[in-house]
Amino acid sequence: MAAPQHVRAAPLARALRASATATATATVSASAPAPAPIKSQGTSRRALLGLSEPQLRQLALDLGEESYRGKQLHDLLYKSRAKQIQDFNHVPKAFREALLGAGWSAGRSPVHHAVTASDGTTKILLKLEDNRLIETVGIPVDDDNKGSSRLTACVSSQVGCPLRCSFCATGKGGFARNLQPNEIVEQVLAIEETFKQRVTNVVFMGMGEPMMNLKSVLEAHRCFNKELKIGQRMMTISTVGVPNTIKMLASHKLQSTLAVSLHAPNQKLRETIVPSAKSYPLGALMDDCKNYFLETGRRVSFEYTLLVNFVASWDQR
Repeated sequence: MAAPQHVRAAPLARALRASATATATATVSASAPAPAPIKSQGTSRRALLGLSEPQLRQLALDLGEESYRGKQLHDLLYKSRAKQIQDFNHVPKAFREALLGAGWSAGRSPVHHAVTASDGTTKILLKLEDNRLIETVGIPVDDDNKGSSRLTACVSSQVGCPLRCSFCATGKGGFARNLQPNEIVEQVLAIEETFKQRVTNVVFMGMGEPMMNLKSVLEAHRCFNKELKIGQRMMTISTVGVPNTIKMLASHKLQSTLAVSLHAPNQKLRETIVPSAKSYPLGALMDDCKNYFLETGRRVSFEYTLLVNFVASWDQR
């Protein structure tokens, strides 16, 4: 799902806060489940990037090394930002060879192309191992009042998108496959390396529908929070609406914002630009948004693209 060019956020929290007192003591989970090492779709190797320190320590033990070698791998991936196992100079050559022999890779992709706008926003194309291209965007914002700056990473979750919303260029290009956790995580690393600045915010608003790749999105979310130290409240997961998935996301009780791509004021109009809306009526979508707030205590915002002669006309309010 491509990020709309013109959006209006409408928090649901105010309308529901008065009726949400019963949920004030809800238990909040610190993170999504830790990722399991799996083989990437379309690739021949398993990726180290995205794994936690305990997982990397266990991998070291499995390959006959001491546990602390896993901590070294963790530092190489998330601090030194090594892009190839051959660059893991702080671990023995035999361990590097064992990792390669077991089918592991660092899990980083090269930058294929980058372009920067006049306001500093930079779009980066990454070339994946199977030669497919994905885009990620770095958005710098200076806060003059506070004398600080933010760097937001807009990350993709799929190669293409299967939902084919009429206003979205990504959907017109078709759908190839889901991204694996490392392919989402590496987008933030690529932005940090381009800007030579730490990413402070992450929005899952790039290519693809995050809710249709929820497992990888949750694993990447965990990695951003635990390994890259990006606060959960600094992350937003966007969706055009996929039945049952908002409930699934709410069950994890993440402290992140849910953003719903609405784009139309009623069901009939929405179906004309968002084909998947036919199986997910606005009433059901709004009920799931309310449930998300009640489950997590986190606000829901709505994205609304202003389309000429369509949703912007007064008679469709």
